[in-house]
Amino acid sequence: MVEVALKALFGGLFVVVFALISEATTPKRFAGVFSAAPSVALGSLAVTLVGKGVHDVRAAAAGMAVGAIALLVYSVVAVSALRRFGALTGAAIALIPWFLVAGACAWLLP
Repeated sequence: MVEVALKALFGGLFVVVFALISEATTPKRFAGVFSAAPSVALGSLAVTLVGKGVHDVRAAAAGMAVGAIALLVYSVVAVSALRRFGALTGAAIALIPWFLVAGACAWLLP
């Protein structure tokens, strides 16, 4: 329970820092991107480093990288699949390459 509370605290702290950075930059539509995922990831990694050590941080960071690559592939495929097949079918079709990329990347990691 303490670990979850610390992750929330550090995540919130990083949200504020990234929100301040995004306020100073343009365009403003990137504000959510800069304050959401990076701040939560950094907060989680900081707490994991203190609580569990470098080995667990390395594994968590590798998982985050795999997830980011798979999400990028999903997003690229989803744009055309949603236009062509509609929301439900297009989103379902875009999951196929997401699973393939995520699985392949996870399999390649040591």
